[in-house]
Amino acid sequence: MQPNHLELVNVWQADSHTFVRWNGASQALLHQAKIDLKIQLSHYLNSRCTHIEGQGGVKGSVRSIQVMSERYAFVARFDIKSYYQSMHHHIMMQQLEVAQVCDLQRLLIHQYLTLPDKRNSGKGLVASGAISPLLGALYLTPLDQEMAKLEAVLGIGYRRFMDDFVIFASTRHKLRTAIRKMYAVLELLHLSVHPDKRYIGKTIKGFDFLGYRIRPYRRLRPSTTSLYRFLQRARRLHEQGADHKRLWQYVNRWYIWLRGGLVGQVSMHGGVTRLWVYILKQLKLSRYPTKP
Repeated sequence: MQPNHLELVNVWQADSHTFVRWNGASQALLHQAKIDLKIQLSHYLNSRCTHIEGQGGVKGSVRSIQVMSERYAFVARFDIKSYYQSMHHHIMMQQLEVAQVCDLQRLLIHQYLTLPDKRNSGKGLVASGAISPLLGALYLTPLDQEMAKLEAVLGIGYRRFMDDFVIFASTRHKLRTAIRKMYAVLELLHLSVHPDKRYIGKTIKGFDFLGYRIRPYRRLRPSTTSLYRFLQRARRLHEQGADHKRLWQYVNRWYIWLRGGLVGQVSMHGGVTRLWVYILKQLKLSRYPTKP
């Protein structure tokens, strides 16, 4: 195998995403590439992109958005439609060059993008890959930069977690201006927003972000989508033969995740017991007088 040359073992599709398995040497190369790429992009990636390691993660993002919701009257929340599948390879390579990523890294990333692209579509990024989160942060950096300019000029607020992002503004006019700029950037990147995963309106009415329902001056609650996924996972466990003890373990872990990093900020009347009763009721199971 040539130095810095990746070799695929397998490529498959699941949940509309592309997954791959590299051979051992390639995995080692990508592990080192992740370390090197993070260093080389550190000066370029925007701090408003919070899924990057060290920028707050999910819970840090939620805490930040909750605080911002109390400072602005209007909000727009968006999700990119088919983000990983829509990334154009030539745009990604141009961005790497602008970010001054070295030639060897760019060569490796070119293979990382093109080898799984069996149809030669010129688009797509593998899910769960070693460097995919960094490339996912990079691709929307032009949007981060444009919103940063508007923060300085109009005083808007903005945060992004991979392809989910929120724009805050004190007036409708400022929010419309930011949204127009957003669409202009997305057009250049050949991206579009998901038609069903968005909210534009008054902040006080509340909106969903990263599994939580956010409303100013109120405690966080799990979003409708988050609860639906919680129930569907419990249903699958039950159909696979999980007993009450296994279901309880799952409910308890989900409750711990829900509150983790947000203690005192999440409203969950009835606590884990309420979730447990909810799951038993939805699955039409007998109720235990006490938890398993």
